[in-house]
Formats: sequence, structure tokens, C-alpha cells
Amino acid sequence: MDFDLKTLPALPGVYLMKDDSGDIIYVGKAKSLDKRVRQYFQSKRNLSPKTVTLVRHIDDIDYIVTDSEIDALVLEANLIKKYRPRYNIRLKDDKRYPYVKVTVNSTFPRIFLTRRRLMDGALYFGPYTNAKAIRTTLDLISRIFMLRRCRKKIEPGKSRPCLNYHIKRCMAPCRERLDKEEYRKRVMEAVRFLKGETSGILKELEAKMRLLAKEQDYESAAEVRDQIESVKYLSEQQIATSGTDDRDVLAAVSDEKTIYIQVFYVRHGSMVGKADFTLLGADVSENIEESMAQFVKQYYQDSPIPPEILVQYDFPEKELIVRWLCQRSGRDVRVHVPQRGEKKKLIEMAERNAQMSMRMAQLKPAPSESAIAALEELQKVLSLDSMPLHIEGFDISNISGTNAVGSMVYFENGIPANNKYRQHNIKTVKGIDDFAMMAEVVHRRYSRLIKNNEPMPDLILIDGGPGQVSAAKSSTDALGLNIPLIGLAKRFEHIITTKKGPDEVIILPHTSSALKILMHIRDEAHRFAVSSHRRRRSASLTHSELDSIPGVGPSRKRILLENFDSIDKIRSASVGDLSGLDGISEQLAKKILEHLESK
Repeated sequence: MDFDLKTLPALPGVYLMKDDSGDIIYVGKAKSLDKRVRQYFQSKRNLSPKTVTLVRHIDDIDYIVTDSEIDALVLEANLIKKYRPRYNIRLKDDKRYPYVKVTVNSTFPRIFLTRRRLMDGALYFGPYTNAKAIRTTLDLISRIFMLRRCRKKIEPGKSRPCLNYHIKRCMAPCRERLDKEEYRKRVMEAVRFLKGETSGILKELEAKMRLLAKEQDYESAAEVRDQIESVKYLSEQQIATSGTDDRDVLAAVSDEKTIYIQVFYVRHGSMVGKADFTLLGADVSENIEESMAQFVKQYYQDSPIPPEILVQYDFPEKELIVRWLCQRSGRDVRVHVPQRGEKKKLIEMAERNAQMSMRMAQLKPAPSESAIAALEELQKVLSLDSMPLHIEGFDISNISGTNAVGSMVYFENGIPANNKYRQHNIKTVKGIDDFAMMAEVVHRRYSRLIKNNEPMPDLILIDGGPGQVSAAKSSTDALGLNIPLIGLAKRFEHIITTKKGPDEVIILPHTSSALKILMHIRDEAHRFAVSSHRRRRSASLTHSELDSIPGVGPSRKRILLENFDSIDKIRSASVGDLSGLDGISEQLAKKILEHLESK
């Protein structure tokens, strides 16, 4: 190691340890940089196996001096989030239940679902465990209160209202002469609705459902029935507990490799939801108390801080972390280990749930010996620091630049994980430009992972040659990521790397198990891209003006087109002609003709 330990100051700050490639492999904080960093280079008998391995890879050390130990704690958390060093404990968010967010701090508030709750001045409701029901409820709120859900910048008079305005789903604050006070009044009515004041709306919906059933408009009546069920779910989800304050309940269990953490959310004396997390990292379960301290620092960096946090046991640097929580939230925060009573029961229940999450994770099938052998060979061929257990593969599919789709497939332990596949409709690229499309898809994928603080893959595989690989690499570079990235060209099955010169291409024999697993991933990405493109193209071909008429679903659309062949023939029909069909009432027939005549 080239670094001279004598140059370290006896001041608070953050230290960054780097390997011989200049990559940051560990970030830590210290009250005294001089004393803390020197501890790594003392006798190995006092070091854990993880720390011994870390020290063996240290080639250089950088540091940043801060004004206080709290400032060092905050900077440490930010740098870990930015660089994701290999030897730091990493927080993996297994599942966050959705919240409803109302941006009451903006001129024209919008209402939408989000899985991250930030301290940004907005109102949050939830979390909700039934995502489908809350989406139906949001759709109902759009119908009733006509609040915007779009993301576009509001400049009244400078843009035309979208379809939501014309179908009476939005008041369209983008148009001129909209009363701000009237819009905000609607917002506060929606807020009261989300708080559970739903009796008046339920009565209106039940009356509407009875009227539709009386008119034999059963499809619309069924839709209203589903809305009623969603509203009831919203008002009945609360589970009463004996407390009255807001608090989070944290409990953790561990196996040999991973710590599983359960968080219960108690709001206004009611338990409103839970979330599952895992902590990953070398020897992460050696000291569960220290790992819990790392979790608290990472989790509350961008999550709301309640007045009380219940934990199983005290953890290192608790006083310092509590001071940071108080400073960040602007109020007193208590981190407490309950010994008896209802709070102790909450901790025990959270621990049981964490154990269930651990057992479910352990029940997942282990990778086969052949898959492990292939991954070990791949690690050796590509000179990777660790075995590529998580690989993501990308491909693009389009016809002459139209309906372009990018696919991402996810392989875990050499096996496809279909539930983690993702489709990206190309948004920014016009015409035929596969390189730009690949760059867009890769950038969107990993900017989302960074935003949601989700773990990165061990390897990225691109279906294509040097052009596609270079485009993908430009996107990861722009995001400050250092993930190994390769391509696999179809014709000769050569591996394309990001290196220049003779090492740019790696040629493996066709009998190689490493090549076979790469071909499997590449072919699966291609299959998924083609099927996604076909679905998108089919949807664009089957869309019609009938799709935007409330009350006309797939079955009624099919009945109308089977009897009249085309939209023009439906437009020229009479109310009597339409109402004579099964499922089409006279009122709905008038609505269909009025809509088509306005086009």
C-alpha cells in the first residue's frame, strides 16, 4: 500500500479505501481518522475474517474531514449509497408496500402511488398491502375529484389539456382560467376521503349501482360494485393497537449469509403495514447489533422518522445515531428496547415475521452443480472479482423503428427469474437507431435501481456487438456505475468486452459451459423482446375509438364490431339499432353515438 498512515489527522471524518484499480471498496466514518484507520493494520488476531480480506485488497486510502461526528455519519451514509462499496453492508429492499402521495406543497397538487415515503412536505397515506385495491381507489378519486395525476410541468395556457380532461378525469390545471382555490378545495376533499371519511361516497356509489342494475347495464354496475369494495377496503384496512403515537418496530434474524429485517409501521395507534428488508455483505451476520445500526443509518437516510423506534436490543453508536435522527427530523426521537407489555409483543410479532421471511428465502431452490460450474468458469474467463450470481440481459426489438421495445431478463444462480423480467417501451428515440435505444433502456433500468436503492447485478449481458456494448457502457458510465458489461455477437458467438485492443474479444469453444449460459441468457432476452414487441404492435392495431368510451369494455366492443363491422357503420347507426344488441342499454347507446359524433 502506497498510503502513509502518518498523514491521517486526529479529526472526525470519513475514510475511503480503494483497491489497485482505484475502485472504492469500503467507506467508514471515525471520530478520529488517525486512530480508526490504524486499527485495520494491527494484529490480525483482533480482526474479523471479513476485515482481514478487506485489508488484503487495500491499495490506497482517501479521507474527508468533517466538522463533527454526526456530519461524518451523514456523509458516510451518502457515500455508501453513491458508490455501493463491495465490503460495506448493503441494504436490499425486498418489498415496499405502496403509499398514496398528495403533493399539497405544490400549486396544483397531484395524487399518485409511490413506494418511497420521503420527508418532502407532501402528504402520504398508507402503506397499503393490497396494491390492486388502492389503484382502483385512485381511479375512483380521479372520477370524483378530477385531480391531475400527470407529471408534466404546469404552465397554464401553454399546453393543451390531455384526454383525461375530455373524459372528465381531470380539471386540467394546464389550461387557462382555472380557479386555484376551487382546485385546492377538491384536493382537501380527496384528503378527507383518504383519511376514511367515506360514508357519503359509499351511499352515492350504492345508489348508482342500483340504478345501473335497474337499467340492466350490468357491466357498469359491476364496475361500480368493484369501486365500492375498494372504498370499503380503504376504510377497513386499519388494525387497532393499544398505542396512540407513531412508531416503527424493527426486528431482525440472521442465517450464515444474510440478515432479514421486518419493519412494522404504527400510525395514530394503528398498525398500517409492514416491509421486508435484507442486509447483504461479507460476514454480515457476525454481529447482528452492528448490522442493525447500519440498517438504521441507511434506512432513515431517506425515510420519514417517527417519534419512537422500537428495537430488539441496543446497538453500537446508539447515542450518536439518535442525535442524528433528532437533527434530521427536527424533533425528539426515542430509540427504545421494550421489556414488557404491548410494545414487547409488537417486537416479538415482528421477529416472528422476520423468521418467516428467512424460511421462505431458504426454501428457494439452490443452484444446480452444473450452473455453479458454468458461473465459476465465467468468473474466471471474465476475470471477475466474484461469481456472477445475478446477471441481467438486454435486447431491442422493432420493425423499422416502430413500436420499439427493450427487454431485460434476470438470471439468478444461472436460472431465469421470470418475475423480475422488465419491458421498456422506447420513448426518446425516433427512427431506426438500435444503439441509442440500447443506451436509453440501460440508462432507465439502472437510474431506477439507483433511485430505489436496489442492488445492482453482478454482470450485464448485451445482445449485440461492439456498437451496442459501447452504447450500454456510455449509460452506465454516465450513472457512475462500474458493473462488468459484455456483449454476445450472434454470428460467431464471440464475447465482446469493454476493453480496447486484442483483449476486446474473447473466443470460447462451443462446448464451454460459460458460453452456453451466456447464449441461454442472450436467447431469452431476444425471445422476451420479440414477444413484448408483438404484444405492443398487436395492441396498437386493435385500439379503436370505442376504447375511450366509459361503459364500453372488451365484451361490448366485440359485440358492436361483430354486428356493425366498423366504427363508421356504428357512427351511422341509430339509438334503436345499438340498444337492440345484448348488453347495450338505450342510455349507453346515446353515450356511444354522442362520443363518436364529437370525433
